[in-house]
Order: sequence, then C-alpha cells, then structure tokens
Amino acid sequence: MTALIPWWHWLLWFLCTAALAYLAFALWVLTRWRPRLVARDLSGQCSSSPPQEMDKSWPAVSLLKPLHGLEAGLYENLRSFCSQDYPSYEIVFGVQDPADPAIAVVERLRREYPDLPIALSISTVKVGSNPKVNNLAGILALCHYDYLVISDADIAVADDYLRTLLRPLQDDGVGVVTCLYRGIPVAGFWSRILAAQINESFLPSVLVAERLGPTIFCGGATMALRRSTLEGIGGWAALGAHLADDYQLGALSRAQGKRTVLSPYVVDTMVHEADCSAFYQHALRWSRTTRTVQPVGHTLAFISYPLPVVALLAPGAGQPGLMFLVVVLGLRLVYHYAILKKLRITNSEGVLNAFLADGMGLLIWFHALFARRIRWRGDRFAIDPKGRMGGHDGAQQ
Repeated sequence: MTALIPWWHWLLWFLCTAALAYLAFALWVLTRWRPRLVARDLSGQCSSSPPQEMDKSWPAVSLLKPLHGLEAGLYENLRSFCSQDYPSYEIVFGVQDPADPAIAVVERLRREYPDLPIALSISTVKVGSNPKVNNLAGILALCHYDYLVISDADIAVADDYLRTLLRPLQDDGVGVVTCLYRGIPVAGFWSRILAAQINESFLPSVLVAERLGPTIFCGGATMALRRSTLEGIGGWAALGAHLADDYQLGALSRAQGKRTVLSPYVVDTMVHEADCSAFYQHALRWSRTTRTVQPVGHTLAFISYPLPVVALLAPGAGQPGLMFLVVVLGLRLVYHYAILKKLRITNSEGVLNAFLADGMGLLIWFHALFARRIRWRGDRFAIDPKGRMGGHDGAQQ
C-alpha cells in the first residue's frame, strides 16, 4: 500500500507532523518557563518592586543608551531607568546629530534627577556601517565604569532591572547577560500584529532553542558585560560592519570561552509601527538578521509558523492533512492563551490578529530568503552573505 502513496504525500505528512511537534514542544517549554516580568498598573506605567537591601560591594555600572529621534513614549521609557534600586550607576545617552529631538528628553531627565549621573554624547565617531554601533562607540568614551549595560531606547523596565541583570556577571565564566522582551503595542493595528509576532513567535522560538542546546541568543534590547570582554573581542570596531551586532557580540564572547546567559528578566519593548510598510520593513530586518547569523536555523524557521504551514499543506495531504489542520488549530488556540497568561497580557490583541501575525511571519520568512537589502531608519543598506552592511544610499523603499 505504501508504494501506492505518492512520495510528496509522505513529504507533506512529514512537514505537517514537524509543525505539530514544534507547537507541542514550544507549549511544553513555555509552561516550564519562569519569567520575571515588568509589572504594569492599569495606566500602563511600570510599577516599582519592594526595595531590597544591597551590599555596597555590587559593582558600579554604566548604562549605555543610544538614541535616534523622538519615538513615542521615549520619555517614559528612559525615565524607567532613572530610579533603579541599585547602589551606584550612571546613564550615558548618545546621539549622532546635534539637532536630534531626543536631546530635549535627556535634558528633562537631568533636571528631574539631579543626583543621578547623566551624560550625553553627541558624536560622529564611525567604526563601521552600523549606525547603532557607531553611536555606542561615542557613548563608551564617556563611561566611567567597568560593568556595561547596553539597552535600546524603546524598552521600559522596573527598578529591579539592574540588580537582576548583574547577578550572573558575578561569575567570571559569563561573558554576556541578555534577556527577552515582551511586545507592548502603542500605535494601532499593525503595532498589535508586530507585538503578536514578538510574543507568540520570536520569544517562544528563543526559549525552544535554549532548551535544545547552549544559549547562543544575544538580544540588543539588553546586553550586560564587562569592559574587558568588549576589549577582548576587539571593541566596537569588531562589530561595526555587522547587521547582527548583538549576535556577534555574544558569538565573539563565546569564542573567548565565556558563556552567554539568558536572564529570566523580560523587558517591555514599545512597538510603534503605525502602518503596514513600517511593520513589514521592521519584521523583514529581523528575519534577514537571523538569516545572516543562523542560515540553517532560518531556513528551517518556517516550522515555527505551524498554523499557516499546515493550512497550506493540508489540502494536498488528503483527509489526514485536514485532521492535522484541526489538531494544529486547536493546539494553536491553547498556545495563544497560554502565552497571554504567561506574559500577563490582559489587553489581548485577539486570536485573529495572532493568526494574521503567523501568516505574515511565514511570508516575511520567505521574503528574507532572497532579500539583499534592508531598510533601517529610513535608509537602505546592502547586506552581503556574511551579514556585513554596505553603505546606505539614503533611498526610500
């Protein structure tokens, strides 16, 4: 009987089974994950945790905050870093344009927190084609301490952020501490779709990868390391040409024999892509970044979108395919609500939005297989096969 079944039916059934297995395993991993989340009150503001007694021997920390433009919620996001329950730290913000409107937000924070060391770097330092790395190179020149925490401008934290993040770095065998992020939509429909992709596709896929092997994820939303680690990999110049500068930082650190640690702390990232174009270009850049650093993993990543994969394959697999579709649909619903509960998302983006995010994610994955350019901050950058960025041409896509 098996000889009478076309080979492509076996392939379809295999892919359907793989998609179902991934979804079941991701759900199992999710139930065992114990995240430390930023608490939010009903107004959406980050809530403070009870203060803790801390030994003054905790290392002093420099917070590096590269800025670019006046994003929605920038003041609230940056302010969440200014009241950390931590003995000694400074914040060094950085821009590359003396007319950047983010400077006004930094000056406002300086007035509100006169006892907190806050510095501002306005630098045109260029160590490569990656604008964020160039900004960080200028910021580092104003940092006084040996422990560095790099974080994006669009994330918010609670006051236990630093003490949670720095704890693993007390181990000399740890090179970089990083963490995941929870998407908080702030700009309407397309920001909700992107937040659903972050929360229901990207975040679980990182947890699955960590469960299956050593931690290789290193996310730019937050990275903590010692200055000696950065110097040991060759400084910012070693990262300046790479699109995936965060991944390269972790990889080069591991090449020195240091471990990368995924902290249980989950920061909040504000998702403010207001239209389809902004959503698509942001998601494409993420997917293209993954392809540059993990080409095999990216090629197989379509399995992390089990519902659209099975929906596309089911008609060609006959009645068993339709049975797969029913099972995957039911499990995807369970998965959706499990994530909402685990991440304490009370304003659900809705099941249909989550399904649309899956479908768009599969489409963007396919596009990233062939994309040679990405759009970042309004400019287009060419990406070579090794993930290095060419100079931008300023053209709009």
